[in-house]
Amino acid sequence: MATDTRARIITAAEDVVLTDGVARLTLEKAAARAGVSKGGVLYHFPTRSALVAAMVARLTDDFDAALARHQQQPEHPGRPEHPGRPGGFVRAYVAESFALPQGELEERGERLGAAVLAAMASEPELLGPLQAAFTRWQARLEADTADPVRATIARLAADGLWLSELFGLGPLTPDLRLRVRDELIRMVG
Repeated sequence: MATDTRARIITAAEDVVLTDGVARLTLEKAAARAGVSKGGVLYHFPTRSALVAAMVARLTDDFDAALARHQQQPEHPGRPEHPGRPGGFVRAYVAESFALPQGELEERGERLGAAVLAAMASEPELLGPLQAAFTRWQARLEADTADPVRATIARLAADGLWLSELFGLGPLTPDLRLRVRDELIRMVG
């Protein structure tokens, strides 16, 4: 029950950021959106900074879980996955970054963007967990492939897709999006 309330508060905080803006994220607004008392929010998140940190942590944890699930699938888009074959992590990273239909991807991207923007606006040091996650992901892909340069290019392209869609900067058509994904996966082998 406490875990459900905690998750509901984080979702409510993301919603406040998406609808009202980062500056309007308060514990009171998150409580009202979550349908809990301010005391209920304070029980889980003693400060606004703690709430923002939880938003960022949940999103990186969700992406980690999605990567793990993707690596368990018998086939990555474009190529069958063979256990022990180099490049599996980077293929999972690219495939997972491109995995959702655009509407859902935009929602996920907006929520991640909301957490990042909230963290940057309130206290840049709250980005530490996100920076650590990207450092960990980069190290994993470098260790998992014979060509860390190509793997890094693929990761940066996937990250660029997210930023492009987050800010509406030249969004790709669904067909081109799939073709780019497939080319990145081919590029890393």
